[in-house]
Amino acid sequence: MTKEKMNKILAVILMIFVMLQAVNAQIAINSFSSNPSTIAPGKNVEVSITLENVGKDDIEDIIVRLDLSQVPFAPIGSASEKVIDKLNEDDVATVTFDLVALPDASSQIYKIPVKVSHGLVNQESLVSLTVAGQAKLDVVLESSELLKVGDKGKTIVKFVNNGLTDIKFLTVKLIASNGYELLSADTIYIGQVDVDDFETAEFDMIAKSENPEMIFNLNYKDANNKEFSQNKIVNLNIYSLEEAKQLGLVTSNYTGLIIGLVVIVLIAFFAYRRYKRRKLKL
Repeated sequence: MTKEKMNKILAVILMIFVMLQAVNAQIAINSFSSNPSTIAPGKNVEVSITLENVGKDDIEDIIVRLDLSQVPFAPIGSASEKVIDKLNEDDVATVTFDLVALPDASSQIYKIPVKVSHGLVNQESLVSLTVAGQAKLDVVLESSELLKVGDKGKTIVKFVNNGLTDIKFLTVKLIASNGYELLSADTIYIGQVDVDDFETAEFDMIAKSENPEMIFNLNYKDANNKEFSQNKIVNLNIYSLEEAKQLGLVTSNYTGLIIGLVVIVLIAFFAYRRYKRRKLKL
């Protein structure tokens, strides 16, 4: 028998051995959990994977490895690989990994390959971890043409994403109030507001009272489609006419008064001249 034929026979025997080993020694992921279940960027998570021997043989030297090469997670305090010395037939064993979500991890669901090997058998399964940064939307006054009661003009409001996740499908409704009369639409669809970014909305109104509150109802979703609904208040600095004058926000109009005084002086002057002329004639 030639060496080449011998190598082929050995290869076939090895293949049959591997197939028999794979059939008789099978490991399945019985359960998976993470604590916390949702991870914020930059925070730690404990991942527990329970393996079950569903084959017909006891299995030794089982290596369990998380493939973190394509996901924004890193091991902390231990490696991403654990070893189970022995797992008897129909028995279970749990391995735990301590990970940290990288600070720049986007909010989404990440699939992590779990590679299990023992002897010549290699298996791969997937587990999922959810990264969700806290959504935070602030509302601030950008500018307003309204200074005193009775003014009519535009008010621009800024919606700032100060959270750790993008905001999408943002709809803004300005709730009616006795403090102002709204001349434009009360509801505006803004859409997406990225992290560390902002969008603006403009409202036309008439100031009806001093220092009214603009109450906004905000409805939006985060990057993982979690829905939010909240109210935010923006204060408008609206003054009475006298207060506005004292603060120098408006200037007093003396034109009418000056014209009136000039007219009075002219009337008095001509009346005096007429009186003098009559007196001289007498």
